[in-house]
Amino acid sequence: RLRPRGTLPAACCPPSWAVRAGVAAMGAEVSHRAGDYQEPQLPPGTFEVRISVYKLELTGVGFLDHIGASLTGAYHSGLVVANSEWAFGGHDVEGKSGIYKTAPEQNPDYIFYKRVIVGQVNQSMEQIRATVRQQYQSEKWCGVNYDLIERNCNHFVSDLCWALLKKRPPAWINSTADSMASNRRRDRMQRETLERSLAEYRAEFGASSPAKRTVEGEDGGGHEVPNVPGAAAFQDAFAATFELAWNRRSKDLRALAAALEADCPPGEDSEARRSSAERAALEESSSAAVAAARAVAAAARIAAEAREAQPAEGLSAWDARWIRESSALLREWREEAAAGRLDADPQGDQGSRRAEQVYVALAAAGEAAAAQAAHPRSPMAANGQVATAAAVVA
Repeated sequence: RLRPRGTLPAACCPPSWAVRAGVAAMGAEVSHRAGDYQEPQLPPGTFEVRISVYKLELTGVGFLDHIGASLTGAYHSGLVVANSEWAFGGHDVEGKSGIYKTAPEQNPDYIFYKRVIVGQVNQSMEQIRATVRQQYQSEKWCGVNYDLIERNCNHFVSDLCWALLKKRPPAWINSTADSMASNRRRDRMQRETLERSLAEYRAEFGASSPAKRTVEGEDGGGHEVPNVPGAAAFQDAFAATFELAWNRRSKDLRALAAALEADCPPGEDSEARRSSAERAALEESSSAAVAAARAVAAAARIAAEAREAQPAEGLSAWDARWIRESSALLREWREEAAAGRLDADPQGDQGSRRAEQVYVALAAAGEAAAAQAAHPRSPMAANGQVATAAAVVA
């Protein structure tokens, strides 16, 4: 029998995972002992399909393992059909499937928890074997492709269940891994989109900037990039807007998942529906973040030029007023972007409106700088605000 890489055999979730999404399982009624189930008498060509759900052996102490697996939501599962249980685990052999067979409810590497009856399939034994064989031969389920978060035993059971019945298992079985996988995809999309869009921004506005600065790469090493005006503001606005947009859309995703779990139309793939909705939410969040970042960076470039023209004696007043005037604009633009209403094109109608808003704010800051230059305050008061404004126009 094939086993996954790592310290846990075919584990769908590592024991260190904290309470996240498996709490719903705590209310589930514990089933009878493993192997005492009698399948119903069915007509020839009809087979029951069920899922064996196991808890992980986290401590080696039986009752503690039963409690711990429920708290973490970490489960292993196998699909039972025609008196065979099929499961998936990882290994290091290239080109070899990670799918393996055990006796129903008797996987020796786990603690049997409960059985979930999914339905009945009207197929011959050969048709069922052909369906399993198709999964077995798929590169997707090679043992080297096993991933605790995004391609584990429960994902395999879900796909095999769909192939046989056009139904998905209950979401609680893999909810912990699904939650962490969603977070991973979100972080990956945010990181990759920021890297790409920031590189485009630097290429567009950095040609005339001879100054360089060192940034840390993913490998931990440093490399020089143009010190482009507005780049820091671009990054800050991107992060804040992506978070805002994603938080709003994730609420809709949770509502969709709950609705599909409660009442998924027959024959509709709830997993495909959720995945499609998540991809759309990630793309919308990325587009919103880029739009806000470019709008804020454009304002920061204009502000940086305006600041350089101010008298040294009036800089602290200019900084304080610009911060106050621009903060409301930044919030407004982020909100518009998160709602999908922000057009980042500086030549468009919205771009013209934003430019007017910026120049009004700059005029107010200029007046404050002139007033302070005419009546200078103490150097200590001035130094306290100059540093604060550096990030605003960076």
